[in-house]
Formats: sequence, C-alpha cells, structure tokens
Amino acid sequence: MKKVSFIDVILFVLSAILFFGTIFVFHACPAKDDGSWMVCHWAEHGVIALSSGLFIIALARLFIADSKIKAGFSLAFVPFSVLTALVPGIFINLCRMKDMRCHAVMRPSVIVLSVLLCVLSVIDLIVRQKNKSES
Repeated sequence: MKKVSFIDVILFVLSAILFFGTIFVFHACPAKDDGSWMVCHWAEHGVIALSSGLFIIALARLFIADSKIKAGFSLAFVPFSVLTALVPGIFINLCRMKDMRCHAVMRPSVIVLSVLLCVLSVIDLIVRQKNKSES
C-alpha cells in the first residue's frame, strides 16, 4: 500500500485550484463587445497551459510511491510554478487599466498560488533531503 503524504495532497489541491480556478473563477477579462479579446486573455491561456502541467505532476505524485520520483516531481514544480507566476503581467501583458479583472483578480490569485506551490515544493525537497541524510 503506497503512502500519500500531506504534502502530496496539498500540492494536488493547490494545483487544482490554480488550474480550474483560472478557467472558472479568477479568469481574465471577458471578450469585448465586438467579440475580440484583450491581451490578458492570452495571459490566462498561458497560465492554464502551465498550470495544467502542475496539475498533472501533482496528480501523478498521488499514485507514485518512490521517494526519488516524488523528489523529481517536486523539483519540476519549482520552475513550473515560477514560470506560471511570471506569465500574467511579465511574459504576457495585461490590460492597461489597473482596475480591470486581470489585474485585480487573476494576477494576484495566480501569483499567490504559484508562490505557495513553489515554496511547498522546496520544503518537500528539503525534508526529503534531510530524511535521506538521517537514514
């Protein structure tokens, strides 16, 4: 019987919130009246693409028992989460007005969740290294 750790569950939940939340809850600005999209729409899609990778890695962690593979997954979380945090406003511009939904809702949500994922992954790596050296 494999052991699912607390960190596995937290990483899964946070990555699910980031992925599904970006799609359904804290998405970017809606389409303009003429049906075209503002630039933040593409930032949303970039976040969805990267967070889907985070979600898949977190899901895989739930079914993998090998500690070395889990450490590799945690290592993969670090650049994925940093890149995800940098998409809205850094890699892809957002709307010009700072009170738009992309600035007020999407960007802060993505940054907070991405930073939490990164920090938890680093903590997991440190704990795994400490447990390995004690063994």
